[in-house]
Amino acid sequence: MADYYKDYPQNLGASIRNMLVGKSRFFLIGFVLLLGIGYLVSAAFPGNTSYYFTVGELEEFSGEKEGRSFRVKGELVAQSFVRKDLDTTAEFMLFEGDYTLRAIYSGVVPDLFFDQRTEIILQGVYGSDEIFQAETVSVLCPSKYEGLEEEEEA
Repeated sequence: MADYYKDYPQNLGASIRNMLVGKSRFFLIGFVLLLGIGYLVSAAFPGNTSYYFTVGELEEFSGEKEGRSFRVKGELVAQSFVRKDLDTTAEFMLFEGDYTLRAIYSGVVPDLFFDQRTEIILQGVYGSDEIFQAETVSVLCPSKYEGLEEEEEA
């Protein structure tokens, strides 16, 4: 009977413990890697998850607006765009329905900004003077209107 136990490990508990530590280490490293990849994916696409107000929703917003950062969508009010001489600062107004929003932006605006059916998204801070201080200006692609123009011409 002594021959039967000679190949049996003397410290079976230690070998099982080492095996479990190795597996748990593998799962812990895998979990940390998955968390890191998930964070990188979410950080790479923050604009896709951000909500924006329409001009009307911002006007009716019941919370504190002054000094708070917002994203706002609207259309350019015709003839409202004014650029100061020898400066990149522009003043303009956006509208949605019966609501308007005065805005100031310092920088170059996209070419499609002046298309009368273009929707504009501003990101910035609502000032105490009730003027929106835009930090970024984005234009939604007007390609969805091309089908409408073709139907109107037919």
